[in-house]
Amino acid sequence: MADETNRRGRACQFGKLEFYVMWSNLRDVFARQLVVLVDPTNPQHTRRRKQLTVAVGTVFTLGMAAAMGVAPRNAFDDPLAPRVEHTLRMPDVHEQLEQLTEASDAGVYVQQERMQRGDTIGSLLRRLGVDDPDAQAFIVKNPTARSLFDLNPGQAVQAEIDSSNLLVSLQANLGGDAGSSRELVIERVAPKKEGGDFTYKARIEAVDNDLHYEMASGAIDATGFFKSMDSASVPDEVVNQMISIFSGVIDFHHDIARGDRFRIVYEAGFRDGAFVRNGRVVAIELINRNTLYQALWYAPKDGTPGAYYTFDGRSMKRPFLRSPVEFSRVSSGFGGRDHPLHHQWKQHKGVDFAAPQGTKVIATADATVEFAGQQNGYGNIVVLKHANGYSTFYAHLSRFAGLREGQHVSQGQLIGYVGSTGWATGPHLHYEFRYNDVPQNPLTTTLMEAPTLTGKSRADFLTYTSATLSRINMLRTYNVLTASN
Repeated sequence: MADETNRRGRACQFGKLEFYVMWSNLRDVFARQLVVLVDPTNPQHTRRRKQLTVAVGTVFTLGMAAAMGVAPRNAFDDPLAPRVEHTLRMPDVHEQLEQLTEASDAGVYVQQERMQRGDTIGSLLRRLGVDDPDAQAFIVKNPTARSLFDLNPGQAVQAEIDSSNLLVSLQANLGGDAGSSRELVIERVAPKKEGGDFTYKARIEAVDNDLHYEMASGAIDATGFFKSMDSASVPDEVVNQMISIFSGVIDFHHDIARGDRFRIVYEAGFRDGAFVRNGRVVAIELINRNTLYQALWYAPKDGTPGAYYTFDGRSMKRPFLRSPVEFSRVSSGFGGRDHPLHHQWKQHKGVDFAAPQGTKVIATADATVEFAGQQNGYGNIVVLKHANGYSTFYAHLSRFAGLREGQHVSQGQLIGYVGSTGWATGPHLHYEFRYNDVPQNPLTTTLMEAPTLTGKSRADFLTYTSATLSRINMLRTYNVLTASN
């Protein structure tokens, strides 16, 4: 009995060993075949893939055959099943065909062309397939219809034409902003009396555009700020907005450095799938010399005019801009210097910005014009009086921008043009920044920060801007993935 038990135990252990060996071999076989399948360079890869495809197809085919074999029969397969037959009467389509023929004879066709350089109204209408002297004469004489002359090359014009090639209507987009367009519509008017002549009327109407949000990002390279923006396909009007947004904290002529990065989300208007124009920058992020600057557009619900804020709800508008002149360089700083005309060491009470003759000069802050005229060595000078004891001087101007004493000017408003009047060796702007009539260095003076939104205003701000911030986050993700690749 004991021998029988021992024999059975040895047999069981031997069976387990055989199963383990078989499973190990089978597992090795599967592993080798899997390596063959996933390795395209293996000589047997193509053959094994075909074999696997055939095997899987065979299994599916057999499964479908088995399913069809056990599926229950239906009434359509049973010749003894009852049948019900009805006679269907076909509709009379002769009347419909006649109506279609009549409509075809009086049909209206739509044709679209783009303005070309050197186009006349006659050449444009001919390309549109219009042969209508009355319509052409109307467009030439009617003041509203003559807006067609204002179109630029490349702009689309769409016309509806009848079977006699006479103009039924014409539409052209005259521009507008990103949110809406001005559209010229010329229409044919049926005669009031039978047998009378057709007339035409023209109008300009406002139509809503499809507002898209475009995104751009990139880095400043050795070619400089503006060429780097061109390389990133950022439109010029968007670049100008970018400069304006950060004008209170960044001098784009001197502060921008190679390696700085930017991310921008801006509006773009489209009409019937065609681009109309770019709109407002809605969010922007700039890393300048390892310092992060952020701004986004927000218009409060209480009717307060919209403005740019930082991502945490602080207004971007600063009391004073960093520079009163666009596209300039500092030719003489604040402090002691050897005067270029008198050749004496004197205190320089302001900063000189070298710029071409006629360059625009803007007010650095909201103010009242205290003086606009000539003063000794200053030449043509504008003195602006600001709140809280501040004042600014703009000297050596070639001419003024229609200012008068006591007039209110806004931050960024044009006040004059760069010149070389007074004691000046060449075209430049002498800019002074004073507090209680004591000159200060305008490039280093730190003024109070703008207030931050709080309470319900801040909650509304965060809700409004969440979608915009998600687009900026998408650009960050894209930049990280691009850098990792």
